[in-house]
This record gives sequence, C-alpha cells and structure tokens, in this order.
Amino acid sequence: MFVQVALPIPKRSLFTYAVPEGMTVAPGCLVLAPVGRIFRTGVAWSLSAEPAWREGEIRPIAAILDETPLLGEELLRLLEWIAGYYLCSIGSVAAAALPGNLEFRRKRRVVWREEASIDRLPPSLHALADRIRSRPAGLSEETLAPHRQELKALLDHQAINVITTWHPRALPTDTLPEAAPLPSPSPPPTLTDEQRRCVQTLCAALEGHLFTSFLLEGVTGSGKTEVYMHAVQRCLELGRQALLLVPEISLTMQMIQRLQARFPDTLAVLHSGLSDPQRLRYWQRVRSGRARLAVGARSALFAPFANLGLIIVDEEHDPSYKQEHGVPYQARDMAFVRARHADAVLILGSATPSMETLANVARGRCQHLRLTRRVGGGVLPVMRAIPLGDPAMRQAMGRDGLLSPPLREAIAATLQEKRQVLLFLNRRGFAPTLLCYRCGQAIHCPNCAVTLTLHKNRSRLLCHYCDHCQDPMDICPACGQLSLFQFGPGTQRLEEETRAVFPEARVARLDRDAVSHDARHLQTTLEAFRDQRLDILVGTQMTAKGHHFPGLALVGVVQAETSLCQPDFRAAERTFQLITQVAGRAGREDHQGLAIIQTFDPNHYALASAIGDPGAFTPMEMAFRRQAGYPPFRRLALLFFSSALQPEGAAYCQMLKASLPPSADAEFLGPAPAPLAKLRNRYRWQLLIKEREGGRLHRVLAPLLALAEKLANRRIRVEIDVDPHSFL
Repeated sequence: MFVQVALPIPKRSLFTYAVPEGMTVAPGCLVLAPVGRIFRTGVAWSLSAEPAWREGEIRPIAAILDETPLLGEELLRLLEWIAGYYLCSIGSVAAAALPGNLEFRRKRRVVWREEASIDRLPPSLHALADRIRSRPAGLSEETLAPHRQELKALLDHQAINVITTWHPRALPTDTLPEAAPLPSPSPPPTLTDEQRRCVQTLCAALEGHLFTSFLLEGVTGSGKTEVYMHAVQRCLELGRQALLLVPEISLTMQMIQRLQARFPDTLAVLHSGLSDPQRLRYWQRVRSGRARLAVGARSALFAPFANLGLIIVDEEHDPSYKQEHGVPYQARDMAFVRARHADAVLILGSATPSMETLANVARGRCQHLRLTRRVGGGVLPVMRAIPLGDPAMRQAMGRDGLLSPPLREAIAATLQEKRQVLLFLNRRGFAPTLLCYRCGQAIHCPNCAVTLTLHKNRSRLLCHYCDHCQDPMDICPACGQLSLFQFGPGTQRLEEETRAVFPEARVARLDRDAVSHDARHLQTTLEAFRDQRLDILVGTQMTAKGHHFPGLALVGVVQAETSLCQPDFRAAERTFQLITQVAGRAGREDHQGLAIIQTFDPNHYALASAIGDPGAFTPMEMAFRRQAGYPPFRRLALLFFSSALQPEGAAYCQMLKASLPPSADAEFLGPAPAPLAKLRNRYRWQLLIKEREGGRLHRVLAPLLALAEKLANRRIRVEIDVDPHSFL
C-alpha cells in the first residue's frame, strides 16, 4: 500500500510514501515521514494500491503517531478545498488547522542482541557490553553519549541494536484552564416577537438537516446573541454539534460567560491564549463528542466535529476573520464551504453586514432575517455631527485641541448625571509622527516605509510593523533645524487632554499598546467600565466590538476620517461600520444615548449615512463597487513579491510585467510598489488581478503564480492572496 501525505512545506502537492508491512494507516492520521535527512510530521491524506509518483525511490513512512484519525473525512475535504481555492500547499493548510505543536522528537535506545556473545568482543568493549546486557529495556542514547566510539564498535560486531521511537513534544498533560465562576443560573429572557420569528425559522432549518444559510441583521442591542442561544439549544437537542465563531475571544467574554452558564458541560473554548497541550485537549474533547459546542476565533473553523449541525459567525463583517499571514483564508467565507459539506445551518450575524453578504442575500444564496428594535424597549442613540472644518470651531478648539466645545459640554453633562462616556479614536500612540514644519519631512522607520509613532508615556518612537524603537529627537535629520513638532492625534494624546479637561473623572485607555504588556489589562478595564468604576474610557476599535455597558450614555468619535483615509476600496464600508458599531454602545438600558461625531467631511456618504440615514449607505456603496468593478461584483487577487535589494526587485517587476499574457478572464493592474513599499527591510511590489465581467478568476491565477515563481530567484519571495482584505 502507498499513502499520500500532506507535509507542512511550501510545495503545493502531496507526497507519496510506502506503508511498511504490518502498519495500519487511515486518512487523517498523523504520520512521521522522512524528508531528506530529517523527519517531519504530516497528515495521511489518501491510500492507494499503486503509487501516485513513479520518478524515483519511494521511501516508507517512519511511524504512525496517532492511530485514531485526527482529521475526519469532512474536515479533510474542507482543507483540500481551501488549498485549491487559495493556491496554498495542502500541508500548510493542514498545519494551520491542527491544534498547537504536534512536532515529535526522536528517542533512541540501545539494547543487547540475544544471540551476541561478549567472549567474541575485544576486552576494551567488555565493560560497556556488560552494562548494556544487564539492562533488558536498554539504555538511552543520551546516557551512552560519552561512549560513541565504543557503541560504533559494538554495532560493527553486531552485538547491539538501536531502537528508535517517536514522542510528541507537547503531550496533552496540562490541565485545562480553571473556569471562571459561573453566574447564577437564570431563566432565559422572554423573546420579542421579532426574535421569536427568527428562532422559529432557524429551528425549522435545523430540523431539515440540510445546508441553509441566513443573514441575521439586527441593530445594536437587538438581542442577536439570544437568538444564537436558542438555535444552539435546538441543534444540541437534535443530537448534532454547533460552532460559534467570534472576531476576537478577548473582546467577547460577555458572550462566552453567557454560553458557559447556558451550556456548562459541553462547551469548548478555542483561542490562542491556551497552551499547546490545552488546545490539544479541547480538540480531543470536540473530536470525541464530549464537547458538543465550540466557540473561538477564526481557527476554530477547523474544530474536528463529527456531526456538525450549526455554524454561527458573529459580527460577520469584521476584518479579523481574514487571515493575513500564512494561509490567507477568510473564515466567514470558509464557514459557507464547511456548512455545505456538513449539511449544516449557517447563521451570519451583524448590525452592519458586509457588502459580500448583502450581495449573497440579493442573489438568493442567503435568507435575510431582521431584528429592527432593541430589546427591553430601548431606542438607538441620537447622532450628532460636529464639523471640524468650520473656522469658528477650529478657533474654539485651538491648534492642537481634540475635544470640540459641544463634545466637552456633553461630557460634562453626562458626568453630572453619573453616567459614562466612551471616546473613540482609531489611532493609537500619542501622535502619529514627528514632522518638520520647515522641510515637511517626517521621521520614518529605517526598516519600513512608514512613519514612526510617538509614544509619550514610554518616551519612544515606535514602528507598529517591525517594532523598531528609538529615542525622540528635537533636530530634523533631513534639514538639521530645530523644527520638529508632534503631528496628528493618537489615543495617548486624547487621554492626556481628557484628564486635563476633566481632572475629577476616572479615565482609562484601551488600545493595543495598553494591553500588550499586561494580558489582564483588557479584561480588568472592560470589567471596571462595565461595573461603572470608570467614568471615561478612551479607546480604539477594541471598544466597538460587541460590548454591553449599562451605564454608557455618550459616545464621542473624535476624528471620524481616521479609517476613511486608507488606500483601500473598503475604506468607506469600514468607516460606516465602525461609526455605527461604536455609536451603538450608547444608551442600551433605560435611557437614550447620544453619539457625537467630529468630522472634517460630514457630507461624505459613509459618514452622512451613519449619522443620519443608515439605510442609504448600501445602495450608494454597491453602486460604487459595481461601477469600479470591485467585490462583490468581481473578484480580486493580489500577487505580492519582495526583495531585500531594491534594484533586484525592480528588475523582477519589469520582467514579470513584460511576461504577463493577455487574458479574457482578468485584467492586470501593475505590478507597482505596494503602499507599504518597504517592510522589515524588504522592498515590496504587488500586482492586482481583477476578474473581468463574465470571466473566471481562478483560470488565470494558477498559471500566473507558476510564471511568477519560475521567473523568481531564491531571493525573491512570491505570495498570492485570493480575495484580499488589505492592500497595504
């Protein structure tokens, strides 16, 4: 028998090995396979009586590492589909799917051969031979390391055997993390009429045991989570399993706690904070059926369910579902594929659905369920725009001010009422950069084509891409003048101004910098704000995702254009979603909230829609996408290439451009320098492949990638991203 093995190496093919006599291999098992002079852990993919490869020696696999398949048939089909769609090696996809560190290390033991005789050995070997012969189980190679020459002599005399065994580096011996105390069980809340209709529709689909997909669109605070709970409950009652995907585990702990209270004995939480053994333990609980519900971020898509009946993708619009490094899969899109393979029901939930999902609704691929009202009689916040471009407003704020007079007055009134304030600025640091007012030059990272960000509390200039760090300076390195000033706001500067204007308020900041050095800071800050032990929270988009703050009455968006000024056709969509989501944190209990949006361009359709008419955004954005030929009307791919040497990369760029064949299926834009033209000391270029109307993108991609790799030398890195979400 022969086995096709997926190995975690870049080559986009399976590798053929022989199955030793007496060894039983099944698809999905972990095997140890020789690759050159080393051994690698791989996944047995398929078996055949004839080899699939006949161009040389076929080596046998070294060992079976887990006789029970770690990946079931349905999951193997999903991974194979992903590898084909994203043009990645099956081994790389399998490695991304497997839980934690599954590498194995080799152990050797030296044992005495029964037929050997000490009398036939030279006297110089008798002492070591006696020592080995007296240990029936043998001695480890490490123990005998000082006797290598003598061991070689014993092997030459055929007196000993060396037995090789393989052991996992990350044995599942860690205990699972201690669960937080569960809240006191309480009866589920009474469903609203809208929630009840959605639940009835979803339960009917679950009982049909066929693939069906739904968009659950609900305004912020409309009770989407409770609809999820009822769908999960019905799925489990039907004897099937359920998967809930969330953008980031750390930002959805309230939902996790509700799930733990409702389904305490069958929940597995899969996230990056677990150790490798813990992740493997949870994986095994899901595989065995002891955990029938799993919740996690995008990699939880690969949980090894045997009878998956329901997949829920919460906040389906969130860009976190796109894997940017390694295998560039989109977990929301792959949830469609997995649900179809498993005959499962798929629910995509959002208050601000993505254009791709809305297009699927329009094409009849997704049923549309709506929740138009907040639960408990709550109403959506009042939205108010403050035009920062008004000269009188700028004069009142001062040159460096961030809080407009109307926003300051609203904060003061809110604090007077003993309610809370959230100030949103989607840019961390104290200032984006130091800028010279004489020559106009900013301080750039020496490794990347980006400016360094000033972090005042650490008195450092930092690069948010390569972590380069240096001291701030006063003299401009370009013109030598004492003319540098802090340009543009960041959350640290906003926090400083807020503390100065409201010295009595309890203020905290929440962004990636604040939580990077303290894993507990995120949860303790969120809990303190939720329990109303803080008055004002300053933060980035981390504060906009799915939180419920009972005392929050005012949201202030300090600069609404921050996400709008990006070289990305999705910039308007992301801005609309961010403004809508963060404003929706206000007034979710017994009072109507207020959202104040400070903007230089209140007439931009993304901002005008978020502030005044949310329903107007989708038609305008769809019209723009259709006219420009962008998703969801045409598909895209990005071919990246980079070099440590700029001239070499530029020459490759020209060679590739000259070699591009004409195509009826796609048009090629570029190649051209990437917006981030230098990153981590590598110069970067990209080629945008845009599907033509009526064309088929994948007919172009495989031969294009093969051409790019053929033209490249070893110093040129070539990567492809199908359905890209970032153009930096």
